[in-house]
Amino acid sequence: MNAAHRLATVLLVVGASTVVGQEKPAENPGQPERLFRSREPLTLTLRAPFGELFKDRDTLVAKPQPGTLEFTDERKGPTTMPVTLETRGHFRLRRQTCNFVPLKVIFDKEAVKGTDFNDQKSLKLVTHCQGANRYEQDLLIEESVYRMYNALTPLSHRTRLARVRYVPEDTTKAVTKYAFFVEDDDDMAKRNGGKLLMQQGGSFSDMEPAQIDLVSTFQYMVGNTDWSVFAIHNIRIVDVGAAGFYYPVAYDFDFSGLVGSTYAAPDERLPIKSVKTRLYRGPCRKIDELLPTIERFNSMRDSIYAVYKDHPGLEPNRIKEATNYLDGFFDEIKKPKDFNNALGYPCRG
Repeated sequence: MNAAHRLATVLLVVGASTVVGQEKPAENPGQPERLFRSREPLTLTLRAPFGELFKDRDTLVAKPQPGTLEFTDERKGPTTMPVTLETRGHFRLRRQTCNFVPLKVIFDKEAVKGTDFNDQKSLKLVTHCQGANRYEQDLLIEESVYRMYNALTPLSHRTRLARVRYVPEDTTKAVTKYAFFVEDDDDMAKRNGGKLLMQQGGSFSDMEPAQIDLVSTFQYMVGNTDWSVFAIHNIRIVDVGAAGFYYPVAYDFDFSGLVGSTYAAPDERLPIKSVKTRLYRGPCRKIDELLPTIERFNSMRDSIYAVYKDHPGLEPNRIKEATNYLDGFFDEIKKPKDFNNALGYPCRG
């Protein structure tokens, strides 16, 4: 049975067992876990044998390393707890891409009790990739993309920015850089009254129409083509018990034109040469079908731009660069007929 048929089977089971009143995400989503309720940046010290850790570039089997996390907890004051670190990712694990790779931080169940990290089992930590300032600015822009997404829909991952001092135990050179934690997938789904469905083979028609339109338009706004519902690539699918429909959630935006990472390039099969060039990759739609989505983005324009205001660490030139890129999108959707031209790509045979 192929992936598409497996998902179709799942759809039939869900459709048959739908509970009345569970046909859409929670109207009043629950609060995120304690760590993600605040937007205030954390100040952390992370100690580990980073030299040994970063030798691990295996995308399939991680080699855990012990470490310690030090921070000032808002309830307990100065706190030190044991953690386990693993490298993670695919493209950014390549030695030619990043010398400081993305991390997975695994927490001790007892140590986190009552702290800001209460109930956290493990979290992705997005790191700065390379030492040059441009890379840290890219990270801050990507964290801002998550916040823009939060402004549009609760069906999105929360983030928590941190200023991290990395102290290697096997070398003498410490470094301090911005990083951010990403909310756990299951916690995000639970907060929205659903559960995670890690099943490949889904199609646009399996997704709740308004939500896939929002996701597709958001990806177009930030210039991200690096996603797939079918392969659940940089997409998570939330099952809220709706007969026949699932809710897609986008994440991982370093390949977007808005971030503009130096290593990012579009898939060679796409008809664009730069990630800065927008390409609509959502379902085939007529412009009239997308008018409610366009109106939603227009109504949230100020909230989207406000994400950059007073964002810690972002430099004025990067704010201007990002603002200009967003201006291009909002200028385009001012005249729906102009945006209609962008909708042609997914409608091609």
